[in-house]
Amino acid sequence: MCPSILLVDIDSSDRESWKAFLQNQNYEVFTAEDGDSALSQCLFLQPDLVLLYDSLPQIDGFELCRRLKDDPLNHLIPVVLIKPSLEPTDISRGRLAGAADFWGTCASLGEGLSRVQSLLRLKSYIDEQAKSVVLSLARSIEAKHSLTEGHSERMTEYAVQFGERLGMPEKELQDLRIACLLHDIGKLAVPDGILLKPGPLNEEEMEIVRQHPITGEEICAPLKSLRHILPIIRNHHELLDGSGYPDGLCGGEIPLKARILQIADVFDALTTDRPYRMALSLEDALEILGTEAMRGWRDTGLVREFASICRSYENYPGIGRSMLASYYGVPHWPRNSTFT
Repeated sequence: MCPSILLVDIDSSDRESWKAFLQNQNYEVFTAEDGDSALSQCLFLQPDLVLLYDSLPQIDGFELCRRLKDDPLNHLIPVVLIKPSLEPTDISRGRLAGAADFWGTCASLGEGLSRVQSLLRLKSYIDEQAKSVVLSLARSIEAKHSLTEGHSERMTEYAVQFGERLGMPEKELQDLRIACLLHDIGKLAVPDGILLKPGPLNEEEMEIVRQHPITGEEICAPLKSLRHILPIIRNHHELLDGSGYPDGLCGGEIPLKARILQIADVFDALTTDRPYRMALSLEDALEILGTEAMRGWRDTGLVREFASICRSYENYPGIGRSMLASYYGVPHWPRNSTFT
């Protein structure tokens, strides 16, 4: 994917020269000529770099930079303030506004390109480091309780084999892998007393838990490398009949990869030990998934395909431990499903 750059400047020949030059260097370039369009485009496009000329009507460049950086989604986007005649106080003002760099007049387009390339390399490095931190935080959630360790890794194995069976390309399989590892990152905001509660959750506690897909999306949203998986994280608890959360999506409104992930999620929950029961057998777990499909919660075709995979692979990922089964009230599920 080509890096994207937002040029914020009045409609000038200088802006058009920069735009043409950067496009010739294989960058995707967008333009904005006032503060409102800069703010809206930055949120919509989430560019890799913003070049902000202090020449806009009605708004000071330093103030616009501050407004851009005030939004959490823009925290990791470097903003360069460009002012032909930089004053000694401009650097400190710019840093307070959140600018990553300050340019006066570039001697040439080539010099400007070198600066752009350096900032984009730094942005890529920061993004990857932040992604590593988020993944570590996600692992820490499972590590809090011996029954939860390995849940996301097993889910990843289930989901990726499932995706391969469905013919997904490698890029989508990679999105699925990362989504499985981060699907519950939002539980960082759920108190341990709720996460580790051995018995059923009350309605107030359940409402807190139901917020974790939204929180997870907010945690991952600033990272460009994670934007593709945001709908999977947000929608992995939606149900086909609209009774899921957080948005009550129905049927095809739920992304395919989210539907795949949730099947792998539930299956691992059912086939791991719980404080109040031992892990269910493969056939019992598939029976429960089938019952959920018949109730209109899961995609019947996907559940049937998943069951086929489970029964055909002798070495399908083994039994582990998970916390999620308690949210489904597993001991109360009917045992007379006719799903095959």
